[in-house]
Amino acid sequence: METEESEGCSAGTRNVAKEADHTTRASRFVSAVEQQIERSKAHWSTLADGPSGACMAEDEDGEGDCNAEESNVREFMQLQRHPTWGTFFSIFNGEDYNAELVVGEKFAEGGQAELFHAKVIWSHPESSEWAEEKGIEFVVKVFKKGTFLRDLKSQLPHGLLQHHVERMKILEPPTPKLMPRYFCKVHRGILLENGQFAFLMEKEHFDLRSLIEGKMELKSDGDSGPFSKEDGEVMMYHIALGLEWLHNHDIIHRDLKASNVLVREYKRRWLKWHCFVADYECSIGVVGTGFFRAPEILQACKERMASQRPKVFTRAGDVYAYGMTCYEVLTGKLPFENHPLTDNKSLLTDLVINQDLRPEIPQYVEGWASELLNWSWQCDPSARPKIEEILDLLCRNSESIKIREKKLKEKFGDNFRYIPMPLSGIGS
Repeated sequence: METEESEGCSAGTRNVAKEADHTTRASRFVSAVEQQIERSKAHWSTLADGPSGACMAEDEDGEGDCNAEESNVREFMQLQRHPTWGTFFSIFNGEDYNAELVVGEKFAEGGQAELFHAKVIWSHPESSEWAEEKGIEFVVKVFKKGTFLRDLKSQLPHGLLQHHVERMKILEPPTPKLMPRYFCKVHRGILLENGQFAFLMEKEHFDLRSLIEGKMELKSDGDSGPFSKEDGEVMMYHIALGLEWLHNHDIIHRDLKASNVLVREYKRRWLKWHCFVADYECSIGVVGTGFFRAPEILQACKERMASQRPKVFTRAGDVYAYGMTCYEVLTGKLPFENHPLTDNKSLLTDLVINQDLRPEIPQYVEGWASELLNWSWQCDPSARPKIEEILDLLCRNSESIKIREKKLKEKFGDNFRYIPMPLSGIGS
């Protein structure tokens, strides 16, 4: 199954599940999921408004999150009335769409939201057949109880809504266009029956960090990274394409890392894995993770001024994080993993900011790839490459990427990277 298929007919749903934060699971499954969530906390993003982003908000009457449900309903109805992108926001009540959504078991959690398996039950058999043929499955990203949509909407990048408008135009008859995809597909913003806001998203198989850790556990030596040369290079290429797509839509990711890249796995194919940049749909609300952050962002965080300095979050900051993500792909390691100063984060941060300290690049990493990392890690944001320059460097140096690019051009044309035309009314 190809992942770059054309956009299918969109269908909303009716939420017939119980409250999203209430699921029933066997005790063994609960234990495994909770253990996984506990391990993941080390990689949770730092949020602009603190560790939760929920629960502390108060409504106009000062009554706190007990009225979040009522407030969210009012806010959601207002968003639906927007003349340009209101259709992005859908209440699954069966009136507008011919499908139902059943929210299943929780399988992951982050600082802001929880992820649940989801199943769409289509009313029309042809829709079910189409989805099954394409292998399309869904998840819902549910923001935690007490999260006010009126606060959350300020975290939504306009580029996400712009893409929704573009997608609707692409699907218009008589000839829907076939477009490639390099990013996690967010179908709709939805409101559950319990008043929690969520995103309906397309499901992939796993995240890149989990794949890396699984591969590293199977290694018996430290003389190579988790992937073959060919596979690692194509992964770096896919992630760069995803970041270019975000930047072309004026979306700054702010938190690029392997755990925010989703992977689709293939069997018996040259392309073993396809990577999609994810977790960009509320990017304005985060300030990154640990040493994936560029020096200028670390400085703002150190001074507790990250929220007051939005201009430090730039494309150049994303490029720095891209370099750290490529470091994960090439070495399997997290930035400064097992560094002698790991337990002294303050001193390590100062050395990164003021002394240009960067992760050590193993000798087995090819020269051009080391050059890419060091170029991305420049202290001066203006000295870092643009994502287009990174893509050019990748294509010049990797035969595997040249093959992949040729296949993409054959399927989608020379403009397969897709630079969209601006649409009016998006930010209004």
